[in-house]
Amino acid sequence: MNKRPHYLFVFIFCLMLLGAALFFQLVVGLEPCPLCVLQRLALMAIGLVAVLAFLHNPSGWGDKAYGLLLVCGGLFSAGIAIRQVWLLSLPPEEAASCGPGLEVWLDSFITYLPQGSVTEILLRSGASCTEVSWSIFGLSLPQLTSPLFILLAFYLIWLLFRRGNNHVGTFSMR
Repeated sequence: MNKRPHYLFVFIFCLMLLGAALFFQLVVGLEPCPLCVLQRLALMAIGLVAVLAFLHNPSGWGDKAYGLLLVCGGLFSAGIAIRQVWLLSLPPEEAASCGPGLEVWLDSFITYLPQGSVTEILLRSGASCTEVSWSIFGLSLPQLTSPLFILLAFYLIWLLFRRGNNHVGTFSMR
């Protein structure tokens, strides 16, 4: 099986999710919370590894290394999505904060970025992880997107264990 189309699909999927995040932030006006920003960072990492794997077209150990990096990113983003849905399911008085550590770190990092840059917009967080500011059909945005992150993680696990071209035996009659 040639994995290059799968790597390209993962890259395009990450671009689409990041584009949707920017749409909801810039057009709809939803501010991302720190967990949303972490998911964006994970998507950027997954997309970068996927495009590198697509361009490199690795085999053997290289393929496994790219696969492991992708699976780690996929599991990390799925874990963040599950945590956010869990936080939203708790009563407000029991809900834990997303943690100020990330906000402090990102704010100090963002101060070195040009104002209005895409990176600054992607990484700026201004909302709480426990408040629902937008919903459709009674589902919040994290509840709608968490299945996508979970499916992405499963897809990346499946891709890791698929055999590449170098493992497929060829038989030719001469």
